[in-house]
Amino acid sequence: MPGVLANVDYEEPLTRFRVREILIEARKHSVTYVEKMKSEILADSFYVHYRQPIMKAAGQDEDIQDRVWRFVVSTYIRSDAYNEVSRVTRLNGKLSRVMALKLLKIYNSIMSKMERNEAFRQMVESSMSQDDKSARESRMALEREIRSLINFYIGSMKRVSETVNKVKALFGESVGHEIADILLSTDIDPYRLRLISMLNSLIKLIVDTQYTVDVTEDVDTERAGTIGGVKRMTRASELKDMIPSERMLMKFAKPLFAYKLAIGDVLVKERKAQRKPRLYMLIDKSGSMFYAVNTNIFEVGAVSKITWATALAIILAMKGGELVVRFFDQQVYPALTDKKGIIKVLLSLIPLGGTDITNAVRAAIQDATEKRSLKDYKLVIITDGEDDNVDPEVLSKARSVFRSVKAILVGGDNPVIRDQLETISISELTSESLANTIRRI
Repeated sequence: MPGVLANVDYEEPLTRFRVREILIEARKHSVTYVEKMKSEILADSFYVHYRQPIMKAAGQDEDIQDRVWRFVVSTYIRSDAYNEVSRVTRLNGKLSRVMALKLLKIYNSIMSKMERNEAFRQMVESSMSQDDKSARESRMALEREIRSLINFYIGSMKRVSETVNKVKALFGESVGHEIADILLSTDIDPYRLRLISMLNSLIKLIVDTQYTVDVTEDVDTERAGTIGGVKRMTRASELKDMIPSERMLMKFAKPLFAYKLAIGDVLVKERKAQRKPRLYMLIDKSGSMFYAVNTNIFEVGAVSKITWATALAIILAMKGGELVVRFFDQQVYPALTDKKGIIKVLLSLIPLGGTDITNAVRAAIQDATEKRSLKDYKLVIITDGEDDNVDPEVLSKARSVFRSVKAILVGGDNPVIRDQLETISISELTSESLANTIRRI
């Protein structure tokens, strides 16, 4: 039976279904040799990522196509890229399909080159022949060719699994899988490195700001507020807010504490109900927002303006308030209201175009006109202000439509905005400035 994996049943209906999925995707992505590939090869390309691969011994009936595939798979499994990739693709069908296509492209390149180049074909066939010096030299040459293709189609996967695990820990499994899909689908190493750097900066900002604790449900509004005075405890969940003297009784005078608990006389810190935010956010995603403050280049490891703005929006989403987010550059992108959807989009931004702040504010006004409940929202515009054509009349109209309007100028300035709106200037992209901005919003 063809196929190089011992832990795959190639006749199983699910395996055949996986093969059809891979075939469809390979056709979409113009893997030219796919029509000539055996179904077992398509199955291997998926399961080498989905499961811990167990290579089976070579069979006597293997032809040149089978032997080349075996060599491609074994070389790939031994690569650093596979070690990183397999940590995030294991038992994930979607991610395994993404990487299956990349592996098939490597194999496709080898087989296509064999058809076009007779000398290369002879070298490959020599590498698969008996074990002599010439065959060993040919195998080394073939392995170099495959590793070069791995570097081209897959690239460096360093820190991918580490970053994905951080995302999962903070935002949950589903968002983590979305980010893994983005990172694995990226074909350009510098862009993948850029995205990983942004993600790690984003996560650090959010964790350091320590606002993620305020994610209580609306039904628990009393505990969602800030600590005020002192009151008698009315429910068990308030035990954590006991005043120090009650804690001492619980520790050193348990009978007395039990008596006070029985008669409802335990004192706790009172929490005042706090209204959760209702915000309409316009976030500038133009090219300049992807730079750090006071620089005109993207710096790996530095916090960019868009990363800081993204952290702000995500923290507010995690606080559980009502949130509408629209990104803009020269155009305005669709409104996002689902918190999980907002987080996913925020983590997959691409720098495009210039900046048209007026157009973005007009879109917000139009939204509030069509949906009157938005007029009770605060409009928050996050931008670096790099727009020389801001219309002051549009900003003035926004003030009359929304409950309030504020602009957050991140690492930049704009005289028209500053003249028309209450502004918050951000000169340092830190967790401290993030926390202070949240309080001022």
